[in-house]
Amino acid sequence: MINSKFFKLGLIIATILTIILFFILPKKYAYSLLIIYSSILIFSVLVWINDKFYNEQINVRTFSISDKNFIKDVVTRQMNMHGVTKIVDNGNEITFYKGKEKTGSVKFKTDEQGNLLKIDGKYIIEIEAPEYILHNIDHETWSIIGKK
Repeated sequence: MINSKFFKLGLIIATILTIILFFILPKKYAYSLLIIYSSILIFSVLVWINDKFYNEQINVRTFSISDKNFIKDVVTRQMNMHGVTKIVDNGNEITFYKGKEKTGSVKFKTDEQGNLLKIDGKYIIEIEAPEYILHNIDHETWSIIGKK
């Protein structure tokens, strides 16, 4: 996700530079620069909005996997690419943190006695993470399963 401080600083610097150059350059170049700056400004704001509201949106996927360590490895690798700084393993749940903020979790479903739920030799799990991480996990899981 784009850091808001750098985003605002970049907009301020670009705006000041454009205003100064608008008065220094000949008019035809000044107007061209103004059009280019406007396009960049609109595009950067749209990218920032997309990043802020849609790219980091948390969703849930349910999987059935036979190897408990396999899914831990895949999800941990993908969450590390997301910039996770802390991983907490509570047995039935693995929680991922980026700083102090929870970014995702893997929950192993349990039966009434608290034992891990296993149906036809497969664990039932729910992965809660940003949508693009879930998309990467889907692709990696299916590509690895396809090679086995």
